[in-house]
Amino acid sequence: MNTKRHLESMMTAEGKVAPAWALEWVRRTGVSPDDAARAWAADELVELPVGVAWDLVVLPVREGWRAVQILQDLGEAGPVLLTPQGVSVLVPPGSARGWHLPGARILRRPGTVEAPPPRVTAPHTLCRRSWIVPPDGGGTLSDADALWGAYAAALTADGRVGR
Repeated sequence: MNTKRHLESMMTAEGKVAPAWALEWVRRTGVSPDDAARAWAADELVELPVGVAWDLVVLPVREGWRAVQILQDLGEAGPVLLTPQGVSVLVPPGSARGWHLPGARILRRPGTVEAPPPRVTAPHTLCRRSWIVPPDGGGTLSDADALWGAYAAALTADGRVGR
């Protein structure tokens, strides 16, 4: 297919199109990049399977934001999504097994997550979802061990553990 025509067919009147790297990122999950591009161009969410290209660590909002700030300060933050369920950090599949910290939930296969286009970043939202840290196109994910430490530090600062 002619790439230029293909991209033009996925543009809305406002000129929105998903970048090629974002569609490659979606392809790694097994979802059709064409379907994702059409949905994102129409400002719709795309349902992505968890446990294929990454797992999700879902944290309470307050402590999750703190943990992400710590990861960013360390240069360790991969994609992070804010959803009605909390702060969802993408980590390599299976890397967060054995987590036992208050409030943390691990989502693996056969779970799913509804993701907005990478251009929807906090404080902007689409259907109550936004990227705190959008995917970078390089496949970067957060290290589960670094996230565990950042989250434990956020809980300690909030008085929930270790005091």
